[in-house]
This record gives sequence, structure tokens and C-alpha cells, in this order.
Amino acid sequence: MHSLLATLHSYNRYLILAALLFVLFRAFSGWLGRRPYGQADNTGSLVLVSLAHLQLLIGLVMWGFTSSWTQTAFANMGLAMKDPNQRYWAVEHLVAMLIAIVLIQLGRTFAKKTADPTAKHRKTAIYTTIAALIIIVTLGQKGLLIGSRYAG
Repeated sequence: MHSLLATLHSYNRYLILAALLFVLFRAFSGWLGRRPYGQADNTGSLVLVSLAHLQLLIGLVMWGFTSSWTQTAFANMGLAMKDPNQRYWAVEHLVAMLIAIVLIQLGRTFAKKTADPTAKHRKTAIYTTIAALIIIVTLGQKGLLIGSRYAG
């Protein structure tokens, strides 16, 4: 079960990165070019939020039930906090990704509630950029951005 979840979690990361690039491109070009907020912008944002929520669900199941890294950490959190790998998988990765997903969701929610198209693009661009930076830095920390699969 863990192997299947880890594979899904790993491949979904690439879909999220592709969706992030698409949404960021559309948001910045719409904001700076003062374009209307169109169906492609809305759909791209929806796909990104959906993929991020799927990633969260898979990740939480692994974190709470199937990961050997977190199970070992839960057995002795004091010791786990001294081990950089266990601390990363038990705390750092989860917290950073939760923050990123909340930012992605907030960007979409605030954009939907705004009438001005330029403001929609601006809100999407700002929140999604911060989320993307958090994701890139956090995954880059362990070489997980491109190539490696989840090891827990």
C-alpha cells in the first residue's frame, strides 16, 4: 500500500509543478498585460487546487499510517527532532506543504471574490508565487524536486 501511495505522491508532484508553471504564467501575463481573467485562468487555478488537495490527502495518509520515517519519529519525537531526516519527514515537509496548499487555496478564493480582472491575476500571482517558492525550497532541501522519489 505504501509503495502505491508513494508512487502516486511522487508523480502527482510533477503535475503540480506543471500546473504551478501554467497558473503563474497566466497570472503574471494577465496582471502585467492587463488581460481579462478568462476560462483558462479559472480552470488552471481549479486544477492546481485540486491536484494540491489530492497531494495533501495522499501525503497525510502516508504521514499518519504508512511511512516508516514518521512511524519511527512518532515512537520517540525527542530523538527524531535531532535527526535531520526524521525531522524533515515528521514535521518540516508536512508544515511547509500545508502552508503552500493554504496559500494556493487562498489565492484562488480571493481571486474568485474579486471583480477586477487585474486584481484577480495579481492575487493569484502573489499567493501562488509564495506557495511555489515554499514548495521548491522544501523539496529542493532533500533533492526531491526532480528525480528522487519519496523514501519514507
